[in-house]
Amino acid sequence: MLSSCYVQLTISPSSINTFIHEQRRRLNFPGDTYIWYLYLPIQWFLVNPVAVLVDPLFGIATTSTIVANSGHVPMFYAPITGSNHQITLIFFVLPAVAVLFGGLHCIGWNFDFPTDIEQLLWRIGSLAITSIPSMLFVDGLMIKYANFRLMWLGPMLRIVGGFLLVTYMLARPLLLTQAVVLLRKQPESAFYGINWADFLPHV
Repeated sequence: MLSSCYVQLTISPSSINTFIHEQRRRLNFPGDTYIWYLYLPIQWFLVNPVAVLVDPLFGIATTSTIVANSGHVPMFYAPITGSNHQITLIFFVLPAVAVLFGGLHCIGWNFDFPTDIEQLLWRIGSLAITSIPSMLFVDGLMIKYANFRLMWLGPMLRIVGGFLLVTYMLARPLLLTQAVVLLRKQPESAFYGINWADFLPHV
């Protein structure tokens, strides 16, 4: 007889209450005693993911050296040469290209969408990928060059930068998913046959 490979998981109301009580004790928001049920989802689905991603993302962005006697180059190795070309690329060219790329998505602002919610999602995603690179540009300049007299401002800017990166990474697949899903209902003009020979130079 084959033994079962499944493990029965039992969750009792008391274990759920214990878990929630422990999570409530970890909250550190104003008024968390009374409206903790609003803060817990924010803590789980927004604050914790951003906090987890901030350090790795900034670690990737600031990688400059290879560990001595390392047998391989890190996957995201990006040495900082200190040249003016690299500074120009990171702080000026890449944000400008990202804003231009996002602006192309804004062309579809008033296109025909099957539902109003899909149009709203497209607009939110387009605005996000257009505006966030500029915000990251300002955030990065402040982190690099600002002289912080308030000790909490530096870490706060890093958290804001991490939040913006996470938002950007969520907006991109949102638009990609929308682009595929919206193929289900095309406007009538999408099915018109076009004689391209009338518009292109030909012999």
